[in-house]
Amino acid sequence: MRFISRFPTILLILAALTFASVGVLPRPVLASKPADVLSDVLSARDRIEVFDEVWETIQEKYYDPSFNGVDWSAIRDRYRPQVDHVANDDDFYDLLKRMVGELHDAHTRFHTPEQRRERVRLQAVSAGVSIFEVEGQVVVTGVEADSEASRAGVLEGMKVIAIDGKPVADRVAEARAHVAGTSTDRAVRLRIYRMIIDGDPGSTLKLTLARFNGSQFDVSLTRRIVADTAVVTSRKLASGVGLIKLTLWKSPIRKQFKKALEQFRDSPGVVLDLRGNPGGEADEVVKIASYFFNTHVPFGKFSRRSGKAIYLRTDDDDRVYKGPVAILINEGSGSGSELFAGVMQENGRAVIVGRRSCGCVLGISEFKRVKGGGELAVSEYGYLSPRENSFEGAGVVPDKPVELKLSDLQARRDTALEEAESVLLSKTSTKIGINQRAKASSHSSSR
Repeated sequence: MRFISRFPTILLILAALTFASVGVLPRPVLASKPADVLSDVLSARDRIEVFDEVWETIQEKYYDPSFNGVDWSAIRDRYRPQVDHVANDDDFYDLLKRMVGELHDAHTRFHTPEQRRERVRLQAVSAGVSIFEVEGQVVVTGVEADSEASRAGVLEGMKVIAIDGKPVADRVAEARAHVAGTSTDRAVRLRIYRMIIDGDPGSTLKLTLARFNGSQFDVSLTRRIVADTAVVTSRKLASGVGLIKLTLWKSPIRKQFKKALEQFRDSPGVVLDLRGNPGGEADEVVKIASYFFNTHVPFGKFSRRSGKAIYLRTDDDDRVYKGPVAILINEGSGSGSELFAGVMQENGRAVIVGRRSCGCVLGISEFKRVKGGGELAVSEYGYLSPRENSFEGAGVVPDKPVELKLSDLQARRDTALEEAESVLLSKTSTKIGINQRAKASSHSSSR
């Protein structure tokens, strides 16, 4: 059995699935268009060539020989005749997305030329807000600090009535019609609510919102370019518990994470906030996991269709923190975040708090460029944890479920964090009590 602790070719990230219950995660964008990502108009012959290349690449490389129970040859026969009838490239790309979506796999996806540009860009665009469905209603779930939205009086928990003058239910229905199949319904909803507020830098997002008292107001928000990099933030809670939030598993973020963790060496517990973290690089996941163990720990394996496998394990003697750990997750915690949280849970090294994760855990090695500027990502690796959980389609189930409530958003109350803190403090109190009883017993025996 061959264990590998570094495997930079395996990517565990879900583009266009980013969502956080608290905070705003912007869409990637580049300030200028480099020559190598410009798109070309496709001829009828080009479309046939691209269609065949996409289908054949999946046929050749897809990790699952049963194609998730889909008759992949029948899919080609159904979609191939439609290529001759598309009106333009946008319709053609939509056709490819629907075909690839038949696999119901969040990692296997087709990107239009514009979406490819978004993936390679080093900046991001944001209107300063995020929205999602809470208790059956579409509401504001995040407002960027010191943004146009916050200055306009937009608050978390406000209900969204309309977007760009159209009822929000209609906008959701339109977006749902354009979202191809993916791993779970949670992943579908993530894409929908991102799509309906997405747009180009400099464009305007118009929202009709309801205040907490029921009165309505309109606000126009300009989508602006902002920084979009992997970020670690940390602070000590009043109880002494440390809180670390990680937005992306991207090298060399482990260095910043280690520095943040070192300041909590003597804390009674550490909460790791992975809500809205869509994944990243497998190597970073395992390197950061090493900071919580004092020996090699298996972290599962990635396997190709051929059976060739890459086994993951933590590094030895790299532990930084040995105290109790809680991990916060939600439906926006995808791929690498699910691998990390799931295996930490299996090892009894962390308590998982929050909402079930995305259920989107597969591996890709590269993005294949096609004529016209689009690209294809194919899941070449299936994943199994040490206890043979794949997490794909199922997600990581919290030990302590905490649902997002509208009343908590409006009160700016983070009940998931409160629960995680309570769990850690309870563990610490229990440990102290056990130690005290052990000392008392030892003292009594020595008399």
